[in-house]
Amino acid sequence: MARLVPKAITFDVYGTLVDWEGEIQDFFAKFLQEKGITSATPYQVQQRWEVLQFDYIKEYRPYRQVLKDTLAITCNDFGFDFTDEDCTEFSNSMSHWRAFPDTVEAIKELRKYTKCVMLTNTDNDIIRATLSNAGIEVDDIITAEDAGCYKPHHGGFLLSQKKLGLTVDEMMHAGFGFKYDVIPGNELGYRTIWVNRQGIVRPIDDVSGDMLQYCKEDIMCGDLKTLAYIIKGMHAEDVENGEA
Repeated sequence: MARLVPKAITFDVYGTLVDWEGEIQDFFAKFLQEKGITSATPYQVQQRWEVLQFDYIKEYRPYRQVLKDTLAITCNDFGFDFTDEDCTEFSNSMSHWRAFPDTVEAIKELRKYTKCVMLTNTDNDIIRATLSNAGIEVDDIITAEDAGCYKPHHGGFLLSQKKLGLTVDEMMHAGFGFKYDVIPGNELGYRTIWVNRQGIVRPIDDVSGDMLQYCKEDIMCGDLKTLAYIIKGMHAEDVENGEA
């Protein structure tokens, strides 16, 4: 019987370990209040920014530049006034975005059974500052800056395999972003974990044809604490089967 617990889990960070949506909405709440804008809510702006950002990262640029540029694009899209200082403030905010309350202890628990490796759509300096500020300890980090591309491109996934010296069947990939993480992970043959913190409906309305086969994760959970329980249970079964 094959071992259930992988030798490593690669994790998306922002949205999975760190409160990506909440922190961005907080930024836009402050921005809208300071500008006296009442025509849109922080949630509406964040959701539109997400769509624009996803399209923008098809071409690689440093993520600090992505943040600056996409704030400007979003403001132009809504017709908001903004300054260069606003764009810089947004790009500088990411390293201080807060972790979800369960993250630190869950990662500590998970590291008892497997390596926890970050596979993240950002720059090296930003992710290191984020993890340090949040007190999150990990086994390794692979960034978009390292890979020269952003998920859902496969480059970062392949680089993580090479850096860790593992095959895809020895790994799992976990993320909150269905399009960023679950679909490309499935395309590459990973066992995938959808950390569905927002309890969203499976986003497959714009997926059709052969791609539908990649729209099913192996594990779905609502937080990392639950994932740690699942992996602990898998480890117990590995021990019972002599595979640990």
